[in-house]
Amino acid sequence: MALPRVWLDGALVAPDEARISVLSHAIQRGAAVFDVGVLRPGDRGPLLFRPADHVSRFLRSTAAIGPGIDPLLDAETLLRATVETARASGATSALVRWTAFIADAEPDVVPRSGARASVAIAILPDDPAATAKPATVRVSVPRDARKAGPEVFPPHAKVAASYLGPMLAKRRAREQGYDEVVLLDGEGHLAEAPTANVFIVRAGVLHTPPLGRILPGITRDSALAIARAEAIPVHEAPLGLEDLAAADEAFLTASSFPVQGISAVDGRPLRAAAPVTARMRSMLLACERGEDPRFASWVVPVR
Repeated sequence: MALPRVWLDGALVAPDEARISVLSHAIQRGAAVFDVGVLRPGDRGPLLFRPADHVSRFLRSTAAIGPGIDPLLDAETLLRATVETARASGATSALVRWTAFIADAEPDVVPRSGARASVAIAILPDDPAATAKPATVRVSVPRDARKAGPEVFPPHAKVAASYLGPMLAKRRAREQGYDEVVLLDGEGHLAEAPTANVFIVRAGVLHTPPLGRILPGITRDSALAIARAEAIPVHEAPLGLEDLAAADEAFLTASSFPVQGISAVDGRPLRAAAPVTARMRSMLLACERGEDPRFASWVVPVR
């Protein structure tokens, strides 16, 4: 499938023009920051879901890693560029990727003084055969692999280098017959999946780990806002593995799902009925399509 044009440092270019050297700092040293959002169909055309929040988190990530990776672009410029790129793509359902990276070749681990990041915005149209997500997943919680703590990576920053550990843990889980992995933090509390936040439901109350050691997911924030609007009690506090294993329901949230149920933990099935999970999935999808007037400000039309 041909990819649409990519916005690169102020101009829309063909995908084959958006190339960097294999010796770039982004590839050799991991100087790359990114964020991922979605474009969804609405009654009057495609809609970007919470793009301003994604752009804000993207800029917070670059600031956390800078100088050098911090681009000379403001949120308003990036938001306009995102709308322009989405419109030019012609896509109705897609992932949106913002990336800041140092394209210059640099042998040192620290970019040289004066290095400045390039910024790319890419639209990846959905391919149902390749991107369809299962409604539920079987989860492993490894005891010997932990999410890196804030002393290693800023937990609020989406840094390419920080995904290596979770990638290895998920690969091993798949080899063992699981679909997904949920990592513990350094204190033994539930943290998150490699690209998703985790929720459990117990006696009708929604529980999720607090911020501080996890990524402040935008879909996580959306789920909490919707739950509060629907009078579903929510509780942000540390959770243990036993809380996940004994939950009435459990699910993951991410831009690409947006809600994915957990059917089993370390081979132990959770209860088959998951009414809160189904309700949250339905409401989040409605919000992405602009169908919930309470959250109309979350969507931005591109046509």
